[in-house]
Amino acid sequence: MKRNLFVCLVVLLLTACATDQSYDLVIQDVGMFDGEKDLGIVNIAISADTIAAISKRKLLSDSVIIATGKYIIPGLVNSHVHMWELEQLKESYRAGVLANMGMHASSYSRDSSLRAHGKMAGFPFYYSAHTAATVPGGHPTWITPNIETINDSISVEQFVTHRMNDEADYIKIIKESSPWFGQPKGPPSLPYDSIKKIIDVAHSNGLKAVVHIGSLEEMTTISKFKPDGFVHMWYSSINAELTEEKLKLIKESGVFIVPTAMINKRARELAYKEGPDFALYAKENYLTFEEIKESIKQVHNAGIFILAGTDNGNFDLNWGDDLIDELIIYSQSGMNNIEVLKTATGNPAKAWGIPVGFLQVGRQANMILLNANPLENLENLRDINTVWKNGLLE
Repeated sequence: MKRNLFVCLVVLLLTACATDQSYDLVIQDVGMFDGEKDLGIVNIAISADTIAAISKRKLLSDSVIIATGKYIIPGLVNSHVHMWELEQLKESYRAGVLANMGMHASSYSRDSSLRAHGKMAGFPFYYSAHTAATVPGGHPTWITPNIETINDSISVEQFVTHRMNDEADYIKIIKESSPWFGQPKGPPSLPYDSIKKIIDVAHSNGLKAVVHIGSLEEMTTISKFKPDGFVHMWYSSINAELTEEKLKLIKESGVFIVPTAMINKRARELAYKEGPDFALYAKENYLTFEEIKESIKQVHNAGIFILAGTDNGNFDLNWGDDLIDELIIYSQSGMNNIEVLKTATGNPAKAWGIPVGFLQVGRQANMILLNANPLENLENLRDINTVWKNGLLE
């Protein structure tokens, strides 16, 4: 009897000690979305750079933030960016975007600077494909004319090796053969057998391979090669009917899709401003914005992973809250607000394997405190109270 009583006392003491554990910081009485689901009102503890506890019960700390009425979410991820300046990286941080996936760069030194700053407090993480795979005269050589291309002198294997030497985090491939204004036959582009080979070589070296496309035909053909994702939705209206057969092919490939709906919307708006010739060309060759939204709805309803991305750096898109405008388009496409938030948090965390997008015990504290609940209104994503990266404020 005495022995049993002694054991009970020891258990109670240990429980009391566990309950009385103190943390570096506690955020108390806050609504929480963890990257996948709404957890309701919780208390969150941070120790060093890590989330140490998420609990309904009270947690102890000498530093407590009373967050009643506020809401905490993971840092956002923009899965398609083009960056050149540190101020652009900083702009995304101020908007709560704590990871940026660079999709083409003309300068190794510039990319290296962004990546190095991305490891510092006050800057978001920055990942990069460095130079995208294309051919001489292909997209985007008229924008960045001195980049390495795959040609008679540079093989697929050499190109991938060079990107690995540049410390690229993944390989980006460009397939862009759809007609453009002034280029009715489309620009030169990689042949499909070369694209398959790039994907295979990247995968054999442990790198993900993602593909820029302009048409549904390009997406369905390349889906057979099992890339990791497509970093655009198709915009060409040529053979653009998404049949059940095509949808099944895309889904079974296991790819994710970054719709970049904002860039398509902005490009179409600017085409109409350029004059009647541009407007007529856009009308005859490009999907309408309503058709773009319907395509997003179809791929989402099919269970295909969607990641949010803007393709900023083009058409005056910014590096900050234009990502929120992209998310609002997904909402207009029929996704509920939890599904929308997942495209910029939990989905990219899974797809890219990065330390941003989930809030769980044991993960780094990369998160945003909002002044209002974004599940009620996505516009609340703009009302930022505090940003933490690796548990630290700027």
